[in-house]
Formats: sequence, structure tokens, C-alpha cells
Amino acid sequence: MVKISSIYLLLVSLVITDPYLFGQQDSLLRKYDVSHYDLEINVDLSKQSLSGYIDITADINETTDKFILHASNSTLTIDSVIYSQHKLNFQHNTDLLIIQLTSIIHPASSINITIFYHGTSDFNGNFENGGVYFSSADRAATCSEPNFARKWFPCKDVPHDKATANISITVPDNLTAVSTGLLKNVEHKNEFATYYWETKYPIATYLISAAIGPYKEFSEIYKSINGKEMKIFYYVFPEDSIKARTDFINTTKILSFFEQTFGEYPFIREKFGFAEVDGEMTMENQTIPSIQQNMFTGDRQYELTLAHETAHQWFGNMITPADWKHTWLNEGFATYAEALYLEHRKGKEAYQKYINSMMSMPEGTYIRPVAGRSDTAFWDSFSPSQYYKGAIVLHMLRKMLGDSIFFPALRSYAGNTNLKYSNVISEDFIKECELASSQNLKWFFNQWVYLTPDSTDRPLIEYHWETTKDDSAFNTDLIIEQKNIGIPPYRLPLDIFIKSDSEEVKFQIIDTIKIQTFSFRSPFKPDRLIIDPDGKIFKTLQRRQLN
Repeated sequence: MVKISSIYLLLVSLVITDPYLFGQQDSLLRKYDVSHYDLEINVDLSKQSLSGYIDITADINETTDKFILHASNSTLTIDSVIYSQHKLNFQHNTDLLIIQLTSIIHPASSINITIFYHGTSDFNGNFENGGVYFSSADRAATCSEPNFARKWFPCKDVPHDKATANISITVPDNLTAVSTGLLKNVEHKNEFATYYWETKYPIATYLISAAIGPYKEFSEIYKSINGKEMKIFYYVFPEDSIKARTDFINTTKILSFFEQTFGEYPFIREKFGFAEVDGEMTMENQTIPSIQQNMFTGDRQYELTLAHETAHQWFGNMITPADWKHTWLNEGFATYAEALYLEHRKGKEAYQKYINSMMSMPEGTYIRPVAGRSDTAFWDSFSPSQYYKGAIVLHMLRKMLGDSIFFPALRSYAGNTNLKYSNVISEDFIKECELASSQNLKWFFNQWVYLTPDSTDRPLIEYHWETTKDDSAFNTDLIIEQKNIGIPPYRLPLDIFIKSDSEEVKFQIIDTIKIQTFSFRSPFKPDRLIIDPDGKIFKTLQRRQLN
């Protein structure tokens, strides 16, 4: 997801209305894992409503006589619950559907429950809510991150329980319904059309989507780095169809670059594509990201956004955080992928300019740790720290390890068979980096990812230097003081350049304490001393003026 400004408005409503949000799940939720969703909905755009059923197959982990799901009380009405041809009793309150089973179910069993329901929408498409946005008489779309899938279908609405899914959507015959995975069939009957979509790749509920409209569709063939062919589909509103052909012209180049960088596109057996939607609803839905209408400009103005949502197919969709404390593994990686793509297309200077723009954000922007402290505090999971500082962390890691280690570590992380199509925490990525580098990197991640920074939110370095001469050379003393308050000193690998008009010498230091002096010798008298000129380390530098 690319939008982060207005998303802050979610904080109060989410924390107050749902005590089960972001991992604070009732123990009943841990008693099973969903293996498959079969969702069938009929969408009435004129009434801005939907009806249908969800068929859920789950594997039981612990003995239980109850089955619990998330289902919004504000938008969904549960009509009936069926299990083994019997109607079950249920309670529906505080956004939870608690189903009373007819018998005790034991571990290693599998159950199948069908829930019939109908619903309306309270979503206006502006991120301060979620669910289904009915933007006009012939357009609707969903947005479900972080926990809004429950507003349009009952489900186990947590990122760590991924399942396969079939999604069928019935709409008026003049409209198209787009969703995750492969389109298996379209049935036309009585002025209605039903679109049958299927994904055999595991998917988190927040990545299941529906987009409905009078779409103009076009497509192209993509061949992966392993020679597999896949279709890329574009679904756009008629008024934007010409502009879209220009805006999407580099999609295959984006995919190809990310395949070379991260590994083969994760959903190569299904599809990739983009669906245009109204509202502020750009979102990385699995295999079919949504792109909001104002980003169709006909001049590729938002190509980095397309790169961002494409990168999410690896980081977020294939590899999904186990909980929202680790959102930087989604958003920091996708934001850094923008910088990598920019470097690929326009060179190192463009890359560094992009990194500098994130590093130059005002002090206090990144006051929250990159890895959230609490899975219940929304701002700990979706703040500039996760997006921009997360990208800065990856930049610093790359510069410290070097490309020959950093990029193999990324590919190893994305290609780890124990992580692919599953869930991860930050320690999984750290482990891959340590294996690739043969280094203990805990100090790096502790200070840049886990540390709660002080109000300056970055190392604040004050420095001065003095040069004296002996018989054979010039001696320069550099005194560095870390001015941060209330946190341990950072460990900072820094490049130091001592220069004159015609000569320069490079030194490498590691600053680790509050005040530290470094001494250098040079055969010439320096008139300049430059610290980290290539912007490898996130910091604020201040030269101390001596009397």
C-alpha cells in the first residue's frame, strides 16, 4: 500500500472499536488454520449492497466445540451457518462471529462451515475505513488492508493464516468483475454475469480483492526469467484507456528487473495486472493491484507507484508478515524497490537523490521504531518509519555489506522454500543476511530497526578537526560527539575523506562511543575533511565552531 498520510486517521477508530485487532486474538482463533475459502457474492450496485456465502475449510489444531471468525457488525448480517447439513447457533457481536459446533472437534480433523450473509457498506474510499467502496452506479472496489476483509466477508482476518481461495462475483451483464488469481469461467444468465476466479497460491485475507466496473481490458504476454509465459491484464475505465497504454508501457520492464533482482515472479502460474479504481485505494492486492484513478496521467508520472505495488508481489504477498509489527518487511522493501528501479532506469545519481529525499525528512518524522513495538498500535505498523526509514535501513545495509553480498541475501530471503508463500518476522530476514555475509548483524538491526529513537530520530553528530605537522607528514585529529539523548551511542561505520585542492586520502572508521577521537596521517596539508560524502549512513551532521 502506497498511501500513508491520511491512513493515520485510522488510529482512533481501529483501536477503540476492535480489541481483537492486530494479533490480540481470542484463544479460539488459534484452534484452527484455514486451508481454503470459497466465496460467492452477488453485488447490487444500485442498492450498494451484497449478498452471498462463504464456504470455509479449516484444519483443527486444538480440541474445540466453537469456531470463531471476524465479521463486521457495522456492515454484515449473518443469515445462517451450516455445518454437516445442520444449522448452527451463533453469536455476532464486537466484529466477531462465534459459532457453536454440534460436537467437539479434535486435532488433526478438518471441518467445512458455510456462512450465508448479506451486507452493506460504510466505506467512502478514503482509507479511514475499508471494505467495499461503491463509488457510482457502475463502479465498486474493495480495500482490505490491514483488517477490513471482515467488512465484506466473514473470515479469519489476520495476516498469518494464509489459504487458497475461489472467488465468484455476480454483477450486471454490462460490467466486469476482477479478482485474485486466474479467471476460470464467466457465466451469463438473465442479464447478469458471474466471474469465477481462483488462486491456488496461499493468500492472506487482506490481499483478496474485488474490482467492478465497465472496464476496457487489454493484455500482453510476459516471459519470465525461467522461460514461462504469463498474461498481464489491464482493467481500466473507458475514459482512461488511452492514457493507460502509456502509463503501463513499462510493466514488463519492471517485472523483468525485479525478477533479475529478487527471483522469478511469485505467481507466474496465474497472472499479473492492474485494475483501476476510484477513491484513494492504491493497493497491492495479490496478482492484481488496484491503482486509483488520479494516477492515470498518460505521461508515466506514477511509474514508481507501479513499481512499488509490483514489488509487493514478492514482499508482502508471497512473503507475508506474521503480524503487523513487521510491516516494514512489506512497505520498507517495496519503497526501497522504487529506489532500485530508479537506479536501474536512470543511474546511481537518481538512486542517491531518491534516498537523500527520505533521509532529509524533518527530524522527528521517524520517531517510531521500524519494527513496531505493539501489534495493537496502528501507528507502530503504518508510519513513515515503516515505509521510508525501512527503505533507508536497506540502503545502509547494502552499502555496508556491498552489492556482492546484499543482493544474494535478498534473493536468498525471497527464494527460501521455508518462507515462500508463508509468513515471516524480521528475524527471518536478519538470518538470511547473516548467512550471506557470515557476520553477526544483530547490532545493526537492533539500532536501526528495533531501537526506539530519541526526538532527533537519527544519529546527531557534532564534529571538529585539527591538523598539526611533524617532520614527515600532517596529523589530523577528528573529534566526533554523538549528541543523542537517552539512548545508547550508535555504531556508525563512516568513510572519511581528507582533501586538498589536488590530493585526497580516504579512511574508514567505526564510531561507537559518545565522544571519540580519530587520528589520520596524510602527506599533504588538508583543507577539507568530509564525513560520509556518499550518504551511506542516515544522520545529521553539525560541524562545531571553535572559538
